[in-house]
Amino acid sequence: MRVIYIDELFAANLILDYFLLLAAAKICAIPAQRRRLWLAAAVGAVYAALSALPPAAWLNNPAVKIVSGGVLLLLAFGFRKRFARLALVFFAVSAAAAGAIMAAVYLGGATLARVDLRVLIAAFGASYLAVTLVFRRAARDAGAFRAVEISVEARKTTLRAMEDTGNSLSDPLSGSAVCVVWLDDILPLFAPRLRDELGDAVKRANYDALIALNSQPTGVKFRLLPYSAVGVARGALLGFRPEAITVDGRPRSDLIVAVSPNCVTDNGTYNALI
Repeated sequence: MRVIYIDELFAANLILDYFLLLAAAKICAIPAQRRRLWLAAAVGAVYAALSALPPAAWLNNPAVKIVSGGVLLLLAFGFRKRFARLALVFFAVSAAAAGAIMAAVYLGGATLARVDLRVLIAAFGASYLAVTLVFRRAARDAGAFRAVEISVEARKTTLRAMEDTGNSLSDPLSGSAVCVVWLDDILPLFAPRLRDELGDAVKRANYDALIALNSQPTGVKFRLLPYSAVGVARGALLGFRPEAITVDGRPRSDLIVAVSPNCVTDNGTYNALI
């Protein structure tokens, strides 16, 4: 039986866990912070190394593995809406990667106990590329996506925006294009003292309260953007020009943010429209 050194096991799981988390983030369209991904991957690698030691064999219990997977997701992404969906995707990708690794090992005439760790990583890499290519192709079929970063008062958020060819909304004053975002995704950009007031005004479509927001000490000025849609003959969205906004890393001075009280998508594939 081949001896696997603890440092090799740690290194292999560090890499595998990182790319599993990254794949889940891409599939669920969640902005990923690389430092948090590496932190979660390191914790997962420590868990894998400890579970290989006889005194800690209880770590191999399926229930413990599920809990540990949830902990990794919390470390990498924090608790968020549709967390259950993220967890299901993460475990599904993990299962697919494990199946690809086992298939590559046994087709090569080896066993898991004797296979070189480099073969495991290569097999996983192939499965990772296959999964991401499939979902990227699906994304292209559904529409073009852009990474939009919005900055307000030294706070930043990154959203995945879909280019909507039917979006003709624009600012009547400046003629600027509009990026429509969900209220819950934009609230963290503002100071806590303003979030409740802002959220209540948007949800109730209280136009007087929305305009009154300009009296608040913020770095932005709010305005109302008139719009019409199916079932809405006349309406208005809260709009503002952020301190900075980029699309795929490129600054955009001709883009205004409009806040929608409703989520812009039902399936969580994106969280903004441009």
